[in-house]
Amino acid sequence: MLIAMRMLFVSTHFPSDLRLDVQGTYKRMAMFIDAIKLVLKKSRSAKAQLDVLFYVPPEIDTSPSAIATAEKALSEHWDLPLKLFLCPEFVYTEPLSKWQQQAPGMLNFFQQRDLVRTSQPLQIQAFETCLSRKPAAVFIHRLRSMCPALLTRQPLPPIFFDLDDIEHIAFLRDIRQPPTRLVTSLYYLQLPALWWGERQAMRLAKQTYVCSQQDRAYLTNQGIAGVVTIPNAVKLPQPQPLTAKPTLLLLGAYHYYPNINAANFLIEEVFPQVREQVPEARLIIAGKQPENIRSYQRGIPGVEFTGFVDDLEALYRRSRVVCCPILSGGGTRVKLVEAAAYGKPMVSTSIGAEGLEFQDGREFLRRDDPRAFADACVSLLQNDEQCERLGAAARMTAIKHYDRANIVHLIQQSMQQVLKVPERSKRVVSHSS
Repeated sequence: MLIAMRMLFVSTHFPSDLRLDVQGTYKRMAMFIDAIKLVLKKSRSAKAQLDVLFYVPPEIDTSPSAIATAEKALSEHWDLPLKLFLCPEFVYTEPLSKWQQQAPGMLNFFQQRDLVRTSQPLQIQAFETCLSRKPAAVFIHRLRSMCPALLTRQPLPPIFFDLDDIEHIAFLRDIRQPPTRLVTSLYYLQLPALWWGERQAMRLAKQTYVCSQQDRAYLTNQGIAGVVTIPNAVKLPQPQPLTAKPTLLLLGAYHYYPNINAANFLIEEVFPQVREQVPEARLIIAGKQPENIRSYQRGIPGVEFTGFVDDLEALYRRSRVVCCPILSGGGTRVKLVEAAAYGKPMVSTSIGAEGLEFQDGREFLRRDDPRAFADACVSLLQNDEQCERLGAAARMTAIKHYDRANIVHLIQQSMQQVLKVPERSKRVVSHSS
């Protein structure tokens, strides 16, 4: 058993507003925090503590008083004592040309897109300051947070790495989305360096976590060891009765390009065809920053932009069918897991449902063409039996595979195997093989 258990958690996803920052990335992060909390408790160390380092945008206040306030809020929110460190990310002081933005990243992983933000001396120094506190292990959340660990020359304890999305796949899908221009095509030249950096990050880690068995198999076939499947998961709510109102729902955060693209596709290409067949149909676009969606100001009949919604249960109660028309990105969609847990019938693109244990025709309807997607929505709006059958099957699959409590214990077990912390619970069977 470890004499003193201090762990370091590193992320670029600072929840500056604990009410609003609740989308999938933060839900997944909170699962790992809860698992780390159980590992610390299991160590039975009198000095067990979590250090948390966030790399934050330069506009975030990083004064001692602001850090103290955020530390108290996070400690109460996560229900564990912690020591908080905030470090501003690097940003260029002068605007760069398109060529200046892209050319360095063709040869250097650490100069790509957002990765440069955590790859400079100040960011490495902040990480090394946390290392000087001698953590027994480091948990690194997402690829951008891994850059300081790859660049430091200090000795490292065991690293747990939540890759979450396979970044080179998500990047490739993003740059394939229209409109494509010559400047967009140049991004293809960054893919080899991105794959190299992603591979180095996984090799540095004792364990690398991904969202699905599909992603794990892909990486294992590439020769990467220590990859563990940790699905996105939700707390299981009570199932809801089917509403008769012909209402479709898209839920997401619209600062994220794949969600913006999905909303544009649904509003502009799918929903008009739905209204042709079901004139009274309505479409709810829920989530923060809807102003980034092209049609936000157009007043399209039947489309409602709610903005951020506090009461998700009420939102799902008034929605008959949940749509997930994702066309790019990686990982798995928490929005589908959540909808399934509520027992909602779902229509999704192939990428939207990728990596999940849902089968087309059994737990959801998979459609990629706008006309086919619209027809599937219409069918569910008009067929109660089909809705109830798909919704019930989806909920059963969510209970079996995506119960948050089980996944948290799976993470705990996985970490304890590396850290040699005794594990007495036999409640959960590993999904990692």
